[in-house]
Amino acid sequence: MINASGMPGDGLKLTPPPLPAVREAIRERRLAMGFAAVGIAVFVVAAILNPYNEHGAPLRFGTHRQLGLPACGLASLTGVGCPSCGMTTTFSLLAHGDLRAAWRTNWAGVVVAGLLGVGTVWFLLVAAGLPPGRCTADEVVKVMTMLGMAAATVRWLGLLGCAGWAVRS
Repeated sequence: MINASGMPGDGLKLTPPPLPAVREAIRERRLAMGFAAVGIAVFVVAAILNPYNEHGAPLRFGTHRQLGLPACGLASLTGVGCPSCGMTTTFSLLAHGDLRAAWRTNWAGVVVAGLLGVGTVWFLLVAAGLPPGRCTADEVVKVMTMLGMAAATVRWLGLLGCAGWAVRS
């Protein structure tokens, strides 16, 4: 049988996907590319920073000061750091291969770095053309953010309890 184009075939005409679907796929790939770039940049910056003091011992916090950022205001006022205190140092320790020191510094930062690492790989695959499946790039970022915030909050509540800030009933 000859199809509409004059070529042998079963007579079925191939049609391109609808334009909105193509636009959505392009949008997803661009978003994934942007999120992957951010993830890679975070790990590159973490690798450039020095998470050790002048004696070679791992820092517990303060690595972000190398980026020109101020000290944690909450820690300055209360003596207890914020939920993200130590995360930059943790990321930098991980980038330098010091998992034990990273975990001691801020275990939630290790969780967040793991989420970011897995997410970055997923974003790279989607940006390269892998179908994202049922998840959109926006949804993946939301889930990563919620899980990271939950880990940081649990750790922080533990620090507050250890510092005597636990609410008494």
